[in-house]
Amino acid sequence: MKLKTKDIIYIGLIAALCAVATTIRIEVPGGAMVHMGSAVIFTTSIVFGGLYGGLGAAIGSALFDLLGGHTQYLFFSFIIKGICGLLIGLLTAGYACPTSKTPLVTIPRMVMAMVVGALWTAFGYFLAWWFVIGSITVAFTNIQFSVITSATGFIVAILMAPVLQRVFRRNR
Repeated sequence: MKLKTKDIIYIGLIAALCAVATTIRIEVPGGAMVHMGSAVIFTTSIVFGGLYGGLGAAIGSALFDLLGGHTQYLFFSFIIKGICGLLIGLLTAGYACPTSKTPLVTIPRMVMAMVVGALWTAFGYFLAWWFVIGSITVAFTNIQFSVITSATGFIVAILMAPVLQRVFRRNR
Protein backbone atom coordinates (compact mmCIF):
# COMPACT_ATOMS: atom_id res chain seq x y z
CA MET A 1 0.00 0.00 0.00
CA LYS A 2 1.36 3.38 -0.98
CA LEU A 3 0.88 6.08 1.66
CA LYS A 4 -0.67 9.33 0.47
CA THR A 5 -0.10 12.74 2.02
CA LYS A 6 -3.44 12.40 3.88
CA ASP A 7 -2.29 9.07 5.39
CA ILE A 8 0.98 10.58 6.60
CA ILE A 9 -0.90 13.50 8.17
CA TYR A 10 -3.29 11.16 10.02
CA ILE A 11 -0.44 8.97 11.24
CA GLY A 12 1.51 12.04 12.39
CA LEU A 13 -1.55 13.37 14.23
CA ILE A 14 -2.11 10.02 15.95
CA ALA A 15 1.59 9.84 16.88
CA ALA A 16 1.47 13.35 18.36
CA LEU A 17 -1.72 12.56 20.31
CA CYS A 18 -0.14 9.37 21.62
CA ALA A 19 3.05 11.12 22.73
CA VAL A 20 1.16 13.95 24.44
CA ALA A 21 -1.36 11.60 26.10
CA THR A 22 1.49 9.49 27.48
CA THR A 23 2.73 12.58 29.33
CA ILE A 24 -0.53 12.49 31.31
CA ARG A 25 0.78 9.93 33.76
CA ILE A 26 1.44 8.86 37.30
CA GLU A 27 4.96 7.51 37.87
CA VAL A 28 5.26 4.56 40.24
CA PRO A 29 8.29 2.93 41.88
CA GLY A 30 10.32 0.56 39.72
CA GLY A 31 10.26 2.72 36.59
CA ALA A 32 6.66 1.96 35.62
CA MET A 33 3.90 4.46 34.99
CA VAL A 34 0.17 4.63 34.45
CA HIS A 35 -0.69 6.94 31.53
CA MET A 36 -3.32 7.93 28.96
CA GLY A 37 -1.28 6.92 25.90
CA SER A 38 -3.01 3.55 25.71
CA ALA A 39 -6.38 5.30 25.56
CA VAL A 40 -5.25 7.10 22.41
CA ILE A 41 -3.79 3.92 20.91
CA PHE A 42 -6.93 1.88 21.59
CA THR A 43 -9.32 4.57 20.35
CA THR A 44 -7.44 5.53 17.20
CA SER A 45 -6.72 1.92 16.24
CA ILE A 46 -10.45 1.11 16.45
CA VAL A 47 -11.48 4.21 14.51
CA PHE A 48 -8.72 4.37 11.88
CA GLY A 49 -7.55 0.76 11.51
CA GLY A 50 -4.33 -1.17 11.94
CA LEU A 51 -2.08 0.80 9.61
CA TYR A 52 -2.79 4.19 11.18
CA GLY A 53 -3.11 2.83 14.72
CA GLY A 54 0.04 0.73 14.53
CA LEU A 55 2.29 3.35 12.97
CA GLY A 56 0.85 6.16 15.10
CA ALA A 57 1.34 4.10 18.28
CA ALA A 58 4.88 3.05 17.35
CA ILE A 59 6.04 6.55 16.43
CA GLY A 60 4.18 8.32 19.25
CA SER A 61 5.36 5.95 21.97
CA ALA A 62 8.95 6.05 20.75
CA LEU A 63 8.76 9.84 20.51
CA PHE A 64 7.57 10.04 24.11
CA ASP A 65 10.44 7.82 25.25
CA LEU A 66 12.96 9.86 23.27
CA LEU A 67 11.78 13.25 24.52
CA GLY A 68 10.87 12.06 28.02
CA GLY A 69 14.26 10.61 28.89
CA HIS A 70 13.18 6.95 28.72
CA THR A 71 15.52 6.07 25.85
CA GLN A 72 16.25 2.63 27.30
CA TYR A 73 12.64 1.73 26.37
CA LEU A 74 12.52 3.47 22.96
CA PHE A 75 13.03 0.37 20.81
CA PHE A 76 10.74 -1.73 23.01
CA SER A 77 7.96 0.87 22.94
CA PHE A 78 8.20 1.24 19.17
CA ILE A 79 7.74 -2.51 18.67
CA ILE A 80 5.32 -3.26 21.54
CA LYS A 81 2.96 -0.32 21.06
CA GLY A 82 3.17 -0.53 17.27
CA ILE A 83 2.10 -4.17 17.31
CA CYS A 84 -0.59 -3.36 19.89
CA GLY A 85 -2.11 -0.69 17.64
CA LEU A 86 -1.81 -2.94 14.60
CA LEU A 87 -3.50 -5.86 16.38
CA ILE A 88 -6.39 -3.78 17.71
CA GLY A 89 -6.88 -2.14 14.33
CA LEU A 90 -6.77 -5.45 12.46
CA LEU A 91 -9.26 -7.06 14.85
CA THR A 92 -11.71 -4.17 14.59
CA ALA A 93 -11.45 -1.85 11.60
CA GLY A 94 -9.04 -3.77 9.40
CA TYR A 95 -5.65 -2.88 7.96
CA ALA A 96 -6.31 0.32 6.04
CA CYS A 97 -8.36 3.32 7.08
CA PRO A 98 -12.03 2.26 7.05
CA THR A 99 -14.46 3.74 4.57
CA SER A 100 -17.92 5.15 5.17
CA LYS A 101 -19.30 1.81 3.92
CA THR A 102 -17.45 -0.21 6.57
CA PRO A 103 -19.84 -1.22 9.38
CA LEU A 104 -19.28 0.33 12.80
CA VAL A 105 -17.31 -1.82 15.22
CA THR A 106 -19.41 -3.43 17.96
CA ILE A 107 -18.57 -3.07 21.65
CA PRO A 108 -17.88 -6.82 22.13
CA ARG A 109 -15.46 -6.76 19.19
CA MET A 110 -13.75 -3.66 20.62
CA VAL A 111 -13.37 -5.35 24.01
CA MET A 112 -11.97 -8.53 22.46
CA ALA A 113 -9.45 -6.55 20.39
CA MET A 114 -8.39 -4.42 23.36
CA VAL A 115 -7.92 -7.52 25.54
CA VAL A 116 -5.60 -8.95 22.88
CA GLY A 117 -3.73 -5.63 22.68
CA ALA A 118 -3.49 -5.35 26.47
CA LEU A 119 -2.19 -8.91 26.84
CA TRP A 120 0.42 -8.30 24.14
CA THR A 121 1.47 -5.03 25.79
CA ALA A 122 1.74 -6.59 29.26
CA PHE A 123 3.82 -9.47 27.90
CA GLY A 124 6.02 -7.19 25.80
CA TYR A 125 6.73 -4.78 28.63
CA PHE A 126 7.32 -7.67 31.04
CA LEU A 127 10.17 -8.73 28.76
CA ALA A 128 11.35 -5.11 28.34
CA TRP A 129 11.39 -4.45 32.09
CA TRP A 130 13.18 -7.73 32.73
CA PHE A 131 15.81 -6.83 30.12
CA VAL A 132 16.27 -3.17 31.14
CA ILE A 133 15.95 -3.47 34.92
CA GLY A 134 17.53 -6.92 35.12
CA SER A 135 15.04 -8.30 37.62
CA ILE A 136 12.27 -10.74 36.77
CA THR A 137 10.63 -9.94 40.13
CA VAL A 138 10.38 -6.21 39.39
CA ALA A 139 9.22 -6.97 35.85
CA PHE A 140 6.50 -9.24 37.18
CA THR A 141 5.46 -6.63 39.77
CA ASN A 142 5.18 -3.93 37.07
CA ILE A 143 2.60 -5.93 35.08
CA GLN A 144 -0.13 -4.53 37.33
CA PHE A 145 0.63 -1.01 36.06
CA SER A 146 0.36 -2.16 32.46
CA VAL A 147 -3.03 -3.67 33.29
CA ILE A 148 -4.21 -0.45 35.01
CA THR A 149 -3.06 1.63 32.03
CA SER A 150 -4.88 -0.71 29.64
CA ALA A 151 -8.03 -0.65 31.79
CA THR A 152 -8.01 3.15 31.59
CA GLY A 153 -7.58 2.85 27.83
CA PHE A 154 -10.54 0.42 27.68
CA ILE A 155 -12.86 2.87 29.39
CA VAL A 156 -11.86 5.82 27.24
CA ALA A 157 -12.02 3.82 23.99
CA ILE A 158 -15.42 2.30 24.79
CA LEU A 159 -16.78 5.81 25.35
CA MET A 160 -14.97 7.63 22.53
CA ALA A 161 -14.56 5.17 19.64
CA PRO A 162 -18.27 4.76 18.76
CA VAL A 163 -18.75 8.53 18.67
CA LEU A 164 -15.58 9.13 16.65
CA GLN A 165 -16.47 6.33 14.22
CA ARG A 166 -19.77 8.02 13.40
CA VAL A 167 -18.21 11.49 13.09
CA PHE A 168 -15.31 10.28 10.97
CA ARG A 169 -17.46 8.24 8.60
CA ARG A 170 -20.08 10.97 8.24
CA ASN A 171 -17.39 13.43 7.15
CA ARG A 172 -15.69 11.19 4.57
